[in-house]
Amino acid sequence: MADQRTTGAVRPKSIQVVLWPTILFFVGLFVLFLGERMLTTETLQKGAATVAVLLLLAGLVGIMSRRSSAQDAVEKRALGYMLIAGLTVIVGAAVYLLFHFKSAGLQESLRASLGKNYDKASSLSQVFLPMMVLLGALPMAFIQQAVYTMTDGRGVAEAIEPHRVSYSAQSGLSVALVAIFIAASNYVVTERNSKIDLARFQNTKASETTRKVVQSLVKPIQATLFFPTANEVREQVQPYFDELAKLSPNFQLQVLDHALEPNRAKEMSVSGNGMIVLTQLDEKGKPGSRETINIGLNIDTARGQLLAFDGDVQKRLLQLSRPGRVVYFTSGHGERSFDAGALDLMKDDLRLPVGALRTMMVNLGYEVRSLSVQNGLAGRLPQDAGLVVIAGPTERFLAEEVSALSSFVDDGGHLLLLLDPAAEQTAVDLAPVLKRVGLKFTPQVLCHPERFAVRTHKDNDHENIVSTSFSSHVSVTTLSRNSGRAGVILPKSGFFERDTVVPAGVQLDFTLRSMPNTFADVNRNFQLDAGEKSQVFEVAAAAQKTLEPGKDGKNKREMRLVALGSADAMSDGLVPWLPNRVLILDSVKWLMQEDAILGEPVQDQDVPIVHTKGQEKLWFWLTTLLMPSFVLGVGLLYTRAVRRRRAS
Repeated sequence: MADQRTTGAVRPKSIQVVLWPTILFFVGLFVLFLGERMLTTETLQKGAATVAVLLLLAGLVGIMSRRSSAQDAVEKRALGYMLIAGLTVIVGAAVYLLFHFKSAGLQESLRASLGKNYDKASSLSQVFLPMMVLLGALPMAFIQQAVYTMTDGRGVAEAIEPHRVSYSAQSGLSVALVAIFIAASNYVVTERNSKIDLARFQNTKASETTRKVVQSLVKPIQATLFFPTANEVREQVQPYFDELAKLSPNFQLQVLDHALEPNRAKEMSVSGNGMIVLTQLDEKGKPGSRETINIGLNIDTARGQLLAFDGDVQKRLLQLSRPGRVVYFTSGHGERSFDAGALDLMKDDLRLPVGALRTMMVNLGYEVRSLSVQNGLAGRLPQDAGLVVIAGPTERFLAEEVSALSSFVDDGGHLLLLLDPAAEQTAVDLAPVLKRVGLKFTPQVLCHPERFAVRTHKDNDHENIVSTSFSSHVSVTTLSRNSGRAGVILPKSGFFERDTVVPAGVQLDFTLRSMPNTFADVNRNFQLDAGEKSQVFEVAAAAQKTLEPGKDGKNKREMRLVALGSADAMSDGLVPWLPNRVLILDSVKWLMQEDAILGEPVQDQDVPIVHTKGQEKLWFWLTTLLMPSFVLGVGLLYTRAVRRRRAS
């Protein structure tokens, strides 16, 4: 408790404690939250934001005015703490509104100044606001509550105890820091499974890929949402479509209530609310093909569907905007099966299937068919083949089949080769196809002494090599930008080399390389022996050749080929692993000349956690030593500081 000896001034008889500046602050924050979460029209949102800012500024002015007129030193100190807290809140609100206030001129200025960093800064601003609110509002509330408990119930205090003010400020700040730390830790630890979205409270969001699909629309697509006015599912999906509608004039949005618009619903074959209809429109605005998503009205039952909502919408947009795309998988040569139940136990064919790869292509809007000798593999490949996939063959190819594939490449076809080093003869058979683009494949399994994925905890784990080394090729752009997060897992991978002669006009790029100290395990003992190469190996390649440039420079006929030295990397066991999934997704999109929509749709699914040996060591030391030591150290320092303060 301060007195004349500590303040050096005469203490007034009583201190009038006022609450209205703090109340204005919290009312302003509530109005800001209400405007962002409850109001739907742009006019109301702007009005709410303006009112919120005025309330926050009025509260700040009130604190400043009261502090300037305060005669008690302890009261002045308490109001000083509250002033800092208020400024913290206002800074957070200002940064948030700067990026999210609906002003075309302001957004253009920010984009011009920030460039490619605009989207990242906008996302960070969404987290910045709640962080600054916690850092400011909690200490302010704690100080105000502590001061008010020292009054007589009518706002008048005989004295304000300085240590209670300091402890309250520290307590509020500590609670805020703990909350921020927990949220940040939870985000980092569970990034690949579920994310804490402090800004939108887990609203469904459009991925960058879906945004690109919408921006690239040539013909209009209309999204019609059938929901009643007040519905939790609608609150989740409508902001998603609002965002897409802002990206392109060719994406139109309307929200209808089935009960109020029964005729419109009947035209679209909609039987009730809780349905979303995507309609392709022609040049005159007449409806064509439709895709319907039935999500329902109950948030509890819709939650699972919302986790993969972006991927579902992206699939249907692609089906409407890019129809008639056919992918052929070769068969008859021991290729990987689509069905896990189709494994041939009699032939000891225990290799993982590629059903997830097929499903992925279907989700991208492609029609998947089988290609064998019976339907053109030994002659001329089908004219509608947008892409041919050879997925881990183990048996011989006929000379006629190799010739047909070679002609397909020469004529500007698109080919995806997933090779298996164990099938040495198959590699020999397909060598003429690879020679068309200047490639050679060596079917020797690669191993690494340290950079490998731990799956069985046996020596053969060394052949599950992990790589984060990507080129600048378009097909690996997404992975290259995020190479620090996790690597692509390549079990039993062979490697490629540049052929002596690369045909004229072919652009050859090795898109994925092994990490240094990788060795070709010739004798399969999972150890580096004398005579075995230890170096960086090329494990994936992309080749292209322009055959007929289009008159507009865009619609050109191109040969495109992607070869990967590990068929296992694209099997059902590893496609759920995000880097592997992105690798095949972007490779397929590039092969299909859909470079503009590279990337991964947003969907929260369970992904197997696979650690490298180095990552396992890091997690061990972090969890068993570093984190406990940090907590113990902070506790000891705090206890020591408290004891020193009491002693003085």
